[in-house]
Amino acid sequence: MNACEALLEILSQYGVKYIFGIPGDAINELIEAIRKQNKIKFIHVMHEETGAFAASAQAKLSGNLSVCVGTAGPGAIHLLNGLYDAKKDHAPVLAITGQVETSLIGTDAHQEVDLITLFQNVSVYNQMLVDTEQLYKIVTTACQVAIANKGVAHINIPVNLSGKSVKSFKTEKFFNNKSFLLPHVYDIQAAAVLINNSKKICILAGIGAIDAVTELIQVATLIKAPIIKSLRGKDILPDLHPLTLGGIGLLGTAAAYKAIKDCDLLITVGSDLPYSEFYPSENIPVIQIDNNIEQIGKRCHTTVALIGDAKLTLVELLNLVFEKEGDVFLKECQTQMQHWLKKQDEKESSDNVPLHPQMVAKTISYFTDDDAIICCDTGAVTVWGARNFKLKGKQRFTLSGGLASMAFGLPASIGAKLLYPEKQVIALCGDGGFAMLMCDFATAIKYNLNIKIFIFNNSKLGLIQMEEEAKSGNPEYETKFHNPNFAMFADSCGGEGYTVKTPHELKSVLSVALKSNKASIINVYVNPNELTMPPAITASEAFNFIKAKIKETFI
Repeated sequence: MNACEALLEILSQYGVKYIFGIPGDAINELIEAIRKQNKIKFIHVMHEETGAFAASAQAKLSGNLSVCVGTAGPGAIHLLNGLYDAKKDHAPVLAITGQVETSLIGTDAHQEVDLITLFQNVSVYNQMLVDTEQLYKIVTTACQVAIANKGVAHINIPVNLSGKSVKSFKTEKFFNNKSFLLPHVYDIQAAAVLINNSKKICILAGIGAIDAVTELIQVATLIKAPIIKSLRGKDILPDLHPLTLGGIGLLGTAAAYKAIKDCDLLITVGSDLPYSEFYPSENIPVIQIDNNIEQIGKRCHTTVALIGDAKLTLVELLNLVFEKEGDVFLKECQTQMQHWLKKQDEKESSDNVPLHPQMVAKTISYFTDDDAIICCDTGAVTVWGARNFKLKGKQRFTLSGGLASMAFGLPASIGAKLLYPEKQVIALCGDGGFAMLMCDFATAIKYNLNIKIFIFNNSKLGLIQMEEEAKSGNPEYETKFHNPNFAMFADSCGGEGYTVKTPHELKSVLSVALKSNKASIINVYVNPNELTMPPAITASEAFNFIKAKIKETFI
């Protein structure tokens, strides 16, 4: 075997099924090696950023290693945004990059870029192959480190080494199973004492609780605590589950915001919510459950740290906490949530034209399968996806959480559909985010990926406009788009395109498009004046918004 053939043999042992990228001279030996085997399929995207986003989405949804590739210089550079998405959302992704010949490194050769330095910040493992004798250990170490640290590993392979022979090696059985850590018994006991002595307990659950949902519900039911979900943890419970108050943060609900401020104990489970203003005050105790010690106290003061697996830790707590007799706080929170849902329903059920984006998100969610995968882009559409798309059944929901990068929706849906071909996969996109990588809708057509792209078309950067006005008090400037005809674009790629402007058209199109076996773009024109306001509006935000509108009118 040559180096690239050996690389693929090792990756196949880790269950890798796809490699995303674009062929190029520095990785031609890798492309040839992929062609000659049938274990791993190459997905030729039209932009390397799409490939990195698709790999990141696969890793986030499955927890397994995903792979993307870029040639020397610009191809490798294009991977970075998607790799930072994986880094910020703790997803195991391996990036393989090409490099100029070793004899040319350091000579400012054509397309030579110092990729080891460039990838240093994004990677948990970052090495160049300098001798084929290293290949087995470098590749296995890269895979193991990416999985163990839930991060990005990078291997840089000079072109003159990629085709060189590798000594035979024994392919071992590679283990990709989780190890389970339990907190110290004294810490669990201290947490139980806090819980037993508290009356108004809130639980904040993130994506780290995805494998502990049953235990989470059991604990919440026992101690009469409402469950608040971080944005990346939106799919741990259906949105209308009686115990949940929806999300927290800028895109959350007023009920969750009030509960956090009124509780006398907060329990966080696998959450990395980065906004300090949405945590309780310093005098309220906080129990933090996380399997990574680096996360402890990172976002909020921590009274008791339970460093361990969420599922097993909650089981231990179940043996020590007492059932609460009173549920006054929980009932108050549920009443607040009903008020919030009723207020949202005013626009979610509206037949007004132009369409309220709240109505569009709610209606789409009604028509989707109970096990659908929803890939949400970044922008104003994130607000509607977070608040108004009502997850149900066993649906999954993913987005660019920590990085909050635009353009995630379409690539993520490509990765998700390859990973789960039997499931319905939809993307919720803003017109701005979709336009950034829209060329890769043709990739979905090429590989017969039946994805459904919903564009919330307000012809502007709606979230940025709100930031200009409410945060800065400045008038809107340069947030508007001159968009192409997205439906015609879908048709030109060989897919199906639909244009929606009324409630009747939306429901009619949903009935047809979701049943079609072709990739589709549903371009929905939504009210451009809809405000993406946070659940609690500060006096300064209200003042700045008024000031901005005065400037827009008179200056």
